[in-house]
Amino acid sequence: MNRPGRYIVIEGNDGTGKSTQVAKLAEYFRARGQTVCVVEEPGSDDPEKSTPIANELRNVIKNGDLARSAAVNVALFSAARRELWREKIRPALERGEIVLSARNYISTLVYQGQAEGYDEAEILRLTKLFTDEKYLHPDVMIVLSLSHDKRAKRIAMRGELKNPDTFESRGQDFQEKITNGYLKIAKDYDIPVVLADGNVEEVHDMLIDEIKANGGIDV
Repeated sequence: MNRPGRYIVIEGNDGTGKSTQVAKLAEYFRARGQTVCVVEEPGSDDPEKSTPIANELRNVIKNGDLARSAAVNVALFSAARRELWREKIRPALERGEIVLSARNYISTLVYQGQAEGYDEAEILRLTKLFTDEKYLHPDVMIVLSLSHDKRAKRIAMRGELKNPDTFESRGQDFQEKITNGYLKIAKDYDIPVVLADGNVEEVHDMLIDEIKANGGIDV
């Protein structure tokens, strides 16, 4: 019988280094003989981290030229989430793999709930309808956060984005809502926060410590 899979989610605002840290964690676990499945919500340019349907939904979500309401955003994210959960994440967990995900429904609670004003209870209801309790309660969930000065520097280093998406192109007030929203949701849902101001290795080490402390996972 396979050992139970483990579902680990790294959350946080754009620019906090989620994808980099997920890649580092994948290397770490694979070096220890674990089979790892990496997923990016709501989809990814890498087909190994997504599904064709989820990625088409992601293309719509990221299209900054398509004005839409918070309710439509919630519907789009929920549809992509159902696809990834049923086709990628849950099967990998059933095979006993470690699933590492950059984002999950916490992003929707922050972006659509905290920043766009959509009802939090309705987001949770739809998420449960489209996934299940295991998705709602990963083995480990960690939020990456940046200090104000560090975030400003990283944004400046990125420069002007060639194809800014629906959320990256929004103004500073919106970005502040996102930053503060993550801290509020982390507090409300008892999710540990890791300050990602350090270099990649320093943040990786802190994540490993948090995973050991919070997940009961043999790392």
